[in-house]
Amino acid sequence: MKHTIKIFSLLLATALLSSCLDFEELRENPNEPNSVAPGLLFTALIPGTYASFDNTYMHSQYHLRADTDYGDFSYRYGSSSFSYNDIKDIGKMEEEAITANAPAYLIMAKFLRSIYYIQMTRDMGDIPLSEAARAEEGIIRPKYDTQKEVYIQCLEWLDEASNELADYINENPSVTLTGDFYFDGDLRAWQKVINTFTLRTLISLSIKADDADLNVKGRFANIINNPADYPLMEGLEDNMQIEHWDEDDFRGIYNPNNTQYINIIVYLDTYIDMLKDYHDPRLFSVADPTLVALEANPDDPEGVRMDFDSYEGCDISDDANTNAVKRANGEVSKPNADRFNNFAGQPSIYIGYVEQELIIAEAAHRGWISADAATHYNNGVRASMEYYNVSSTDTDDYLSGSGAYETGDAGLTKILEQQYIALAENSGWESFFMTRRTGVPTYKFSEVNLVEQIPVRWMYPASEITDNADNYRAALSAQFGSETDSRDGVMWILQD
Repeated sequence: MKHTIKIFSLLLATALLSSCLDFEELRENPNEPNSVAPGLLFTALIPGTYASFDNTYMHSQYHLRADTDYGDFSYRYGSSSFSYNDIKDIGKMEEEAITANAPAYLIMAKFLRSIYYIQMTRDMGDIPLSEAARAEEGIIRPKYDTQKEVYIQCLEWLDEASNELADYINENPSVTLTGDFYFDGDLRAWQKVINTFTLRTLISLSIKADDADLNVKGRFANIINNPADYPLMEGLEDNMQIEHWDEDDFRGIYNPNNTQYINIIVYLDTYIDMLKDYHDPRLFSVADPTLVALEANPDDPEGVRMDFDSYEGCDISDDANTNAVKRANGEVSKPNADRFNNFAGQPSIYIGYVEQELIIAEAAHRGWISADAATHYNNGVRASMEYYNVSSTDTDDYLSGSGAYETGDAGLTKILEQQYIALAENSGWESFFMTRRTGVPTYKFSEVNLVEQIPVRWMYPASEITDNADNYRAALSAQFGSETDSRDGVMWILQD
């Protein structure tokens, strides 16, 4: 499974020969540069985004490719992959940063390592970390670190990155990062991202919140209680996101040039029904009424658009032919053409302010911190409404009505459902992993999807069976009690 889709094409530049070369210099291959600017490596290593209506979002049951050629949607996951080539490149970036006297890249390396290792461990479970990417030291069969050890190390890296970046910014207020296509080198923006990403990581460990070694609650509270040391995002303007426009490598997937793809994309009822149940005005921004609804009342298209009963979604647990017929008959809603069927669409978010505020609301609701859960809940929902161009009046009505914050178990479910709505068609796999952790929302499955429950992990790369067999088998036995590499094996972070 590939988790990072780069928006930008990257060409690493070759070194230029000078006009005067000695014999030793002539022995160097000009097509294989001995050094690369750390900014170029940074560009290649920054995690990319998934544009709206990427196939990723089908796994979270937001949309579907309702087409018989595509077939039934399967949740029978296979193997994931290790990102050790990227880990090696992070090491190369550090080397080049030392050579170039560019310490900001050394700090960012800790953040990047955390991203890649967290991505791998939340997919598969235990993974090599302490002995990974050390072939030059003679370690070609690295041991597996426990998932707990991986998270502790990554949390330490994230804390160090935030603190070191703060010190560096104070001492070098005018320095920027080259190679940064998100924030144009703004280190203050990156510190906010690091801290928000840390909150994302900590909330993902909610089942292990009482583990003394992880100290999830204490780490979370330390960030919230020390805003001067750990600045967070303050609004949508702080989102780590990419804007789209009509140019190669900058278009989203859903665009006027991709007419065949646009024709088969429809929404799923897991998402649409939640918006309808809440009487959520975001529905009118993200979807168009069904053709059946429009044809039933052709003299009042605006009235049809503002009627929640005018919207329907497909059922992912139905077979491909059933959903293709519904699409062809105009019985299901497609993405709002005004919002999406153009070259700009909506920004592709990696991590953003709305998610941050709803994460804080969840932590406060769980009693981890003394912050007011309702305030952060309202911040998140209000910002999500703004993202979808919902009026402030409609937002106020929503937050005092069906979308109002609640206490107790129902309130926690509401926070999670609002997170699901806010993460629609953005932020990659985050919505899926939230559902895997919490069970909210309830996904639909049938024999069509080849599973009876949400898959809880991906299998290890097949190469481990031959390249690192002893450590691979030991890791399976330690985690799951047998040497069976299964998508149903419950990893440590999901065990009560």
